[in-house]
Amino acid sequence: MLTPNARLDAVGVAAGLAGAASMAFGSVLARKWQPPGSLLTFTAWQLTAGGLLLVPVALLFEPSIPIPTGANLLGLAWLGLIGAALTYVLWFRGIARLDSAVVSSLLFLSPVTAVLLGWVFLDQTLTLPQIAGVVFVIGSIWLAQRPSRNES
Repeated sequence: MLTPNARLDAVGVAAGLAGAASMAFGSVLARKWQPPGSLLTFTAWQLTAGGLLLVPVALLFEPSIPIPTGANLLGLAWLGLIGAALTYVLWFRGIARLDSAVVSSLLFLSPVTAVLLGWVFLDQTLTLPQIAGVVFVIGSIWLAQRPSRNES
């Protein structure tokens, strides 16, 4: 949540806008050009390529990490298999079967899910602005999914 003392970073805003544009183009193009082979294989190669591109950046700009514990490795496996692989497979399957506008609007559920999971599993506090945000996002998605008057 932004506080009164928060400031926007121009590089961060530009990176966010570039990421949003990239996601929009990717959603449209993934529907147009279906990946060859299985979705799982396509997702695995995509995540591998992205990870390999990040390795040099991490080595240059991040401090060295300690030797991972069993809990760290279990968390990494969870993030990789459920948080990335499964969600990407479902994402591309949705793009192949649904309109890209429908699938893209569901992206707004990601922060809602994070807030609600933090509240349920980490005993985090829900503030009034967060609750209002959840209601606003769910209402917006519902409105976006309704057929237009011309379609009905």
